[in-house]
Amino acid sequence: MHGFVKKGLLLSLAAGSMMVSGAGVAAAADSAGTEGVAADSPGLAAGNVAQGAADVPVQVCGDAGGAATALQDALDNRCTTWDNHASIRGAAADDPGAVSGDVVGGALDAPVQGCGLTGAAAGVQTEAEGNSCDDVHTSATAVGATADDPGAVSGDVVQASVNAPIQACGDAFVVGAFDTGADDNHCVNR
Repeated sequence: MHGFVKKGLLLSLAAGSMMVSGAGVAAAADSAGTEGVAADSPGLAAGNVAQGAADVPVQVCGDAGGAATALQDALDNRCTTWDNHASIRGAAADDPGAVSGDVVGGALDAPVQGCGLTGAAAGVQTEAEGNSCDDVHTSATAVGATADDPGAVSGDVVQASVNAPIQACGDAFVVGAFDTGADDNHCVNR
């Protein structure tokens, strides 16, 4: 084999191993928010505030799957979602009239993680071990206020906030396989 071919193969192997070594780590941080105000809007169905905010980051890291496989593992992978927040803030004031000056909204924060999962059909020794999925400081908030909104069905506040982390971590799904396991995997919401 020529010298430049050997060097090219070694360089390719080195680059590939560097890419694979960091493949099991993922992190995300973001937020979604809305603010709305209605004021001095008299009349039928006037001066209302309707809002929605959703933050749904999805992470899939360190997973493996195959058919007729051997030694297929998902080991020591970590997914972390940091400081995800969904929020709404609404206010209505001085909106006289029927169905006026209402504040309606919803905030949803639902980080989704799939980390260290392995699946096999007709496999041998499929492991999911040492994987960690963490949701740190995730939340959803809703704040609303109304003032001086006289009238039928007026000056109402209806809001909901939902923080629902969804995690699947360190699981082994197999069909017709043996010597499989899922050990020392962690899912944390704080």
